[in-house]
Amino acid sequence: MMEKTKQRIYLLLIFATFLDIILLFHVAINPVSSTFKYWVYSFDIILCIVLWIEFIYSYLKSENKKHYLIENSLSILGMLPINFVFLRALRLVKLIQLIKLFVLARDSEKNIANFLKNTYLDKIILVAIIFTFILTVSIRIIEPQINDITTALWYIIVSITSTGYGDIVPTTFSGRIIGICAMIGGILVFASFTAVISSLYISKISKANHDNLNDKIEDLTSEIERLNKKIDELKKE
Repeated sequence: MMEKTKQRIYLLLIFATFLDIILLFHVAINPVSSTFKYWVYSFDIILCIVLWIEFIYSYLKSENKKHYLIENSLSILGMLPINFVFLRALRLVKLIQLIKLFVLARDSEKNIANFLKNTYLDKIILVAIIFTFILTVSIRIIEPQINDITTALWYIIVSITSTGYGDIVPTTFSGRIIGICAMIGGILVFASFTAVISSLYISKISKANHDNLNDKIEDLTSEIERLNKKIDELKKE
């Protein structure tokens, strides 16, 4: 019953944090009324208070408090209700952390969570999301010909994946720098994914070879013991 309650709380926090990110993103990019902005910022402050309560509760329940603080240092910055693009991007860190906690609260998905943690795929995905978010906001603000966030996101994704359709071309020097960062960052992210998959494949082969070698050693040991017994019997005769 307790686990079900935790799952529902985390699911609610995930939904609220995701909604908060969308609303803050909308307010930062598009012109809105002062009333709407007031309600968005009020919702953001309330959510930050709730997230801090959850964080303090988890901190008090953790066995290694120092490790917990180090592991959640970025999410601490992301829970600050400060109107700054970098801190807003770090709210994504908190969102991903809540998703991990929700998954860990479900026994059937613990293997997936452990797999992501052991292979560092969760950190790679987190870096990729934050990287894409910051570049999308930056190109939307800097580049005059990109008038909406969907176009900015399209350009960044095309650049990160090195597709290069050429339908959107930055005209400013800063915009081109962002494009270069997106290309280089995309290469690094995909290279990291490839490295993880390759290491998993190699480790599986190594484990299979190791198990096979252990089986052969056990067979040889058994055969040697059998021969030793046979020799002892022959000596007695």
